[in-house]
Amino acid sequence: MSVTYNMQPAFAVDDASLLETDLTTCHLLVLVGQGTFSYVVFEPAGGKFLALKSYHFQPQKLAVADLEMIERVFDADKLLFTAFRSVLLAFDAAVSTLVPESQYSSQLKKDYLHMAYPEKLQEAVLADILPPPMSLVNVYAVDKDLLGFLRKEFSTDRMVHAHSALLQAYPYDFDFRAADGVAYIMAQRNRFTITIYAGGKLLNQQEQPYQTGLDIVYHLVNTLRILGLDEQKVKVKLGGPIAKDTDVYGELHKFMPHVEWVQRLSDFQYISKMQELPAHYFHHLYALALCV
Repeated sequence: MSVTYNMQPAFAVDDASLLETDLTTCHLLVLVGQGTFSYVVFEPAGGKFLALKSYHFQPQKLAVADLEMIERVFDADKLLFTAFRSVLLAFDAAVSTLVPESQYSSQLKKDYLHMAYPEKLQEAVLADILPPPMSLVNVYAVDKDLLGFLRKEFSTDRMVHAHSALLQAYPYDFDFRAADGVAYIMAQRNRFTITIYAGGKLLNQQEQPYQTGLDIVYHLVNTLRILGLDEQKVKVKLGGPIAKDTDVYGELHKFMPHVEWVQRLSDFQYISKMQELPAHYFHHLYALALCV
């Protein structure tokens, strides 16, 4: 017996302004992660987000299985076939490393990556040159078949890593230059990214798996101490689809005295239905507008 999947978004937000807008003037910003496929429609003229959808499915060990689920998203969501002004593909891939731009050579990008991670079959190694004043290159790997499918369906060669977008978004936060340090945590299902600054200087960015909120606390405190920062003084800014009643928030709040949610980027406009969602839920998705 064949199984029919009714692929429905976990979050779907838009209003009449979407129908009233010429979408050929808009950008489609797509974020692909482990078991997730999300996008926003962004109107650059008004700096406004007009629509958001996020699909969640069980992450698979084999990338081909994730690709099959994304193919079902395309079957279900006809908005993806709109002739947008441009499409930006973003990958929330766990395999990534930062390289100083002064030491970077495009011919060696695989070598940089495989110093930290083993080489995988069917991987495509990409690199984002981050804008000044960061002087960094983010080197990362994505599944070659998934990349090929998305490039073909969207007819685009514009790609970026999700961490590259976050690194451009965090300097907009008021606490970015805190002398005692600030740790931004982007928590997703079973994994999280920590990005730590002190006085506006990037000290560390890493991604780790987790099972409980206590795992995040352990990794965070250990990293802060290695960097010589006092966890009782560092401000923690939490983002991602995490509710206040989860153990992630609870454990962080128990051990860290300064925990807040990250906020939407203030330079942009959001339709009223987006403003009804928790501000921290899609910070990494909205950040893609900085990469257009």
